[in-house]
Order: sequence, then structure tokens, then C-alpha cells
Amino acid sequence: MDSPELQTPSETEDEIIESFDVFSPYGLPQDSYPGPICTDSVGYNQKYATRVTSTPLTPEELGLVRGHLRDFFHEDACYGLRCHSMFRRGWARYLEMARAPQHQDGDNVYWFPNIRDYANKQTAVYFVSHGSRPENTGHRHGYSDCRLGCYIYRTWHVLHGWRPNLQRHHFFAKALRVPEGEATSWSIPGLVNTHRRLCDATAARLGGEVVRLQCEDPARGDFPQPDGTARTWCEHGLSLGHLFRAVVLVADEQVLPEECPVQPVPDFSGHNHGWRVAEWLERLMPECTVLMVRTGDDAHLSRPVSFERLIREGNTVPLGLEESRLAEESDVVRVKIDVAMRFMFDLQAEEEAAIPSLRQVAAMLTEERERACHDWVESVLQHASLKEVGMDGNSFTWDAVRRMWAEQDGDIFSRAYQDKTLLASLYSWWGLW
Repeated sequence: MDSPELQTPSETEDEIIESFDVFSPYGLPQDSYPGPICTDSVGYNQKYATRVTSTPLTPEELGLVRGHLRDFFHEDACYGLRCHSMFRRGWARYLEMARAPQHQDGDNVYWFPNIRDYANKQTAVYFVSHGSRPENTGHRHGYSDCRLGCYIYRTWHVLHGWRPNLQRHHFFAKALRVPEGEATSWSIPGLVNTHRRLCDATAARLGGEVVRLQCEDPARGDFPQPDGTARTWCEHGLSLGHLFRAVVLVADEQVLPEECPVQPVPDFSGHNHGWRVAEWLERLMPECTVLMVRTGDDAHLSRPVSFERLIREGNTVPLGLEESRLAEESDVVRVKIDVAMRFMFDLQAEEEAAIPSLRQVAAMLTEERERACHDWVESVLQHASLKEVGMDGNSFTWDAVRRMWAEQDGDIFSRAYQDKTLLASLYSWWGLW
């Protein structure tokens, strides 16, 4: 293909990393922290909220408190990123989901996205249907793009024990919409060609454009902070994901079967409307299926991608007649979304085991995150150790101590965070349908 137009190193641009940015999702240590508020919240178990920390913690208790503070560090990142438009609005076709690039004039790519959003993803999820508004984007049985995005977000955290490496835009997938005018005539071979060109253009930009990353508010304390030097995107730690070229997912009209085993509850009205919807979605979303497509662009992997094990173990869903026609020239299976994500998770692990450089990068990311977590936890405990503050004068230690008490009793203290179905609700991205 023709090389996309790129900046030269002399055309260095400044890129501002805003507060609460996907590049820097974690907190940095602070000199002080606020005290607890709303301690009478219904989300807290009042059996523990009303108790006072009157005696010094034993070494065993302090170890448990440290563990809960480490949970806080990761919960805040998980919760904070849910508020970011890349997730809230970027997984809705009728809002800000990115459009798959169009290709005209042979192989030239007409495509000018925020390139950071394409870095460090394992795959892309292409959304294909014949409508772009909420009422016709596949809301059959209550499905929506946003809700699938919520489910993918939570499942990604579950696969990583609620502690994935999220810094520098690392995530499972980039959501892309096939334009409505092309949805009626799309084909799997055509989509594979589109994705291949997208990958070539993305890799060229990430490896060729030189930018100077600057912090919008260095005093705010987001981690990791850019160092302000002029480098390529790749040198800043943003590159094309190792698996991104090899496998793509397609959420089409059959993302839920016509005869869905989970039907909506007839009446969602009343004061408990939200809770009833949430309970229903917990049963509905695992039924979602996607087409998983091997692109054939996997020569850089340790071995070619194969779906044979999924087929052999009965983890695929039969393709319909029309889908079989679409798949005649490609290696395609239909699987439930959980199966697709587990397959990609295992494939990444296998590649890291086989390729030392991948393994080294993964280890460096984990070490970076864990070091940041350790430093933050110690700064919280240091602040709480001040005589005028104490464990009950710091919001984080106040909560962690009460989680520790509840844990000792076989109970939970903070339902909103310790119940992970509430921390990463499937109801919507903060009210978006």
C-alpha cells in the first residue's frame, strides 16, 4: 500500500495528557489525604462504620489493611476509567464510537483518528448492523453496544484478577463501527483487508510521528507521568498490540440469537427499576456472541493462530447460512464473548511465554504498576500515622480498617466496591443506553 503521510522528526508536536487520562490511570502519592465523608451511606455496613479505631493495629491487622489499600489503588483506576469518554461514549455507535477507516483511490488510507486510542490493544471489535441510533442498534432483548462494552470491561478485569495493566492505553480492544452505508454489503474478506490496512497505517504513525507528551496538571498526581521529551509514540510506550493484526471480533446482527434464552422481565417500573435491570443484564450479557476472525496476518506470532481447539472442545456456536457464505474465504468461528476474551487472554500468555521481548515488556508494566501501588499505599499509611490524623482521619485508612474488621467476621463493608458487579455495573456506562 502507499505509505500514509507522516510527520518528519523536525515537526515535533506537543500532546497534552489531561487529568484522569487513559494514559495515566493511577494515583501518585500525596502529602495529605482527605478525611472520610458520608460515613452513614447506605453503601456501608453500619455495623462497622460506627465503630472507632481506638487501639493501635496489630502487625497482622496492618497487613490486612495494606491489602485493602492495594485494592483501593486498583479500584480507583477501574472506577475512574469508566468515566472516561473513550469507554463511556466510545462504545456507542450513536455517540462517539470511532468509524472504521474508509479506503479509496486504491490503497490510500483516509483516516485521521486520535492515534493513542489504537495503541496497546489486543484486538478490534467491529460493530456491524443496519442502524446507528439506540432504537435500531441491536436492542433486541435489551442488548446495546454500551452494555457489551461494560461486559467486556468487567471481564477484562476479571481475567486479570482485577489488576490489569491499564497504563498507556492498555486494554482488550478498540471499538470500531462499520459505517451504516456499508453495513448492508460488508464481507469478512473485505473487513480483513480493511483491518490489515488500518494496522499498517497505525504502525506507521506510532513508529514515525514524533511528539512531546506534556502533563496538563503535574501537581494533580496521575501515574505514569510523561517526561516531556520528544519521542515517537512507540518510544513513549504506545505501540501496535502484538495480537492486533492477527485476530478481530465482529459484533453483528446476531450478537444475540433470535431465540434468546434470557427474555426481558415484563415490568421494569417501580422504585427498584435499576436493580431489576442489573440482575437481568447479569444473565443476558453472557449470551452475547461474536464472530472471531483469523486475519492471516500472524507471521510475527510464535505460531499461526488456530481455532481448532475451540471447535474440538465444543466452544463454538454454529454459523448461520449467510454467515457461512461470508466465511467461505476466511477462518471464522462464532463464540460467546467470554470464550473470545479467554482465547485472546490465553493466546497473549502463550506468546509472552514464547517470545522473551514480549515477556520482558509485560513484566516491566506489572513491576511499574506494582511499584506505583506500593508507593501510594505507603504514603497513605504515612499520612494516617500522624498524631493529628490517625486511621480514622484518612478516608482510605478509615475504609480499609473497616473492610479488615468485616473480613475478620466473614462479612463485607463497602458493597459498592467490594461487590464487583456494582463496581463495574452492566446497567450502562453511567446512565448511557
